[in-house]
Amino acid sequence: MNLPVIIDIIIGLVFIYLTLSLLASEIQELIATVLQWRAEHLKKSIEVLISGGSEATKDPLQLQRVGLLANSIYANPIIKDLNQGAKGLLSQGFRSFTHRMGAFYRQMTGTKNVFGNKSTGPSYIPADSFAASLLDTLKISPLVESLSKSRLERFKDLQLAQIQVIGEGLNLPESTKPIIEQEFGWLTAEFNRVVEDYKNDLGSLNNSLDRMSEKLGFYINDSQVYLPETEQGGREFQRQMAFIKASFDSEFERAALRAQLQPSLSNLLNTVRKVRKSQDTVAQIMDEKEESPIYKQIQETLDSMPESLKRSLYILAQRAETGGGDTQEQLQRFQKEIEGWFDRSMERASGVYKRNSRGVAILLGTTIALAANADSINIVNRLSKDSMLRSTVNLYAKQLVEKNANTKLDNLTNLTKVQNQVDRALDNVALPFGWSEPNRLELDAQGNVLLPALMAKLFGWMLSGVAISMGAGFWFEALNKIINIRNAGKKPPSTTDS
Repeated sequence: MNLPVIIDIIIGLVFIYLTLSLLASEIQELIATVLQWRAEHLKKSIEVLISGGSEATKDPLQLQRVGLLANSIYANPIIKDLNQGAKGLLSQGFRSFTHRMGAFYRQMTGTKNVFGNKSTGPSYIPADSFAASLLDTLKISPLVESLSKSRLERFKDLQLAQIQVIGEGLNLPESTKPIIEQEFGWLTAEFNRVVEDYKNDLGSLNNSLDRMSEKLGFYINDSQVYLPETEQGGREFQRQMAFIKASFDSEFERAALRAQLQPSLSNLLNTVRKVRKSQDTVAQIMDEKEESPIYKQIQETLDSMPESLKRSLYILAQRAETGGGDTQEQLQRFQKEIEGWFDRSMERASGVYKRNSRGVAILLGTTIALAANADSINIVNRLSKDSMLRSTVNLYAKQLVEKNANTKLDNLTNLTKVQNQVDRALDNVALPFGWSEPNRLELDAQGNVLLPALMAKLFGWMLSGVAISMGAGFWFEALNKIINIRNAGKKPPSTTDS
């Protein structure tokens, strides 16, 4: 047997593997669609991510929190909008049919529906959508803002109380006291207005502190008119008010004040962790009254977050704070950290899915090889002995490669296109597999199956099953390369080729 014949046999064998792999790909894609393998695997991978790993926790309470939080993330509009419903009567009917088939399969196998009360979920979630949905579900940003507003309110009360004590400590004449009290009343009203504007999101924290400093300056100047600096009371008032004003105007004091009023993400998340770890109450650690809305918000966040997620987010928050900046900048970097965390996890999840798909592909390929009696040993024997069959298969293989020279079987459209061309080729050639007379098991004179022949068949089926599991893309690329080798390389493009 010379080299050209061997190459022709290999081309025929690869073409047959491609034919069966196309069938296997269609069946596997149909099963994956009906049973929603991709969507289910994604949801389970997100639950693993939240729980800190597949073996991270066995605590029923923590597992319950993981499931509830994952369902809340999927119910968030950011994720929910990714799962677009089918349009049109035919599409909706097919989607409804696949959902019923999936529900029937879960009922028969006793498998839990990972989507809760929903019938489906998205098969792919972008990292930015997951990060935004997680932060929105946990209400991290509103919680930070609420804490800042509450702290600004307390800071305002503390400053006013301190100013009032200073005013009451002055030895003022009876005629001056009402005027100073009136000025203090004006300052109180202005401070209250600044805080209300901040609570209503009409200004930033830095802008609110600037306004309070400006109002305090007006108060000092107006009060000083009635408190001459030559008098002891006036000098003392000016000295003490200068200290208070410096806490607003000094660059270093302002930075410390912002850090005090606007909690960092890591401090907030560390506080949330300590509440669980030490069993102290939110009121003890955050200095919030139990009836306050912030207390309830923190408690809701506590109840929704498993311990593993608190640890992970705390570490990510620490990374986000290394760049400095205000809370909004830290929140943006925090979201980027969550996106990277999600992407790294999904890379590992993708590897798991591919390994699982590979196992299913081997099982499916072996089943197809057995059902179609695609025995690799018999196929090679038939191709080596039947020159007409070998030539015909090679002709259709060459035509398939020439028509799809730059095609890659990486999407459903290209897969369908090649499948249609292979189907047309099969209408004109009988490939050496199936249960026809030439391909059946060898029998002895009594009609019993010969053991050596059966063992050879089993080995041939196993070879075919593994080959089919390699996928249509693999065999199509192999066919391209072998055809080009036999033709001594690719044909150079002519000047008329577009």
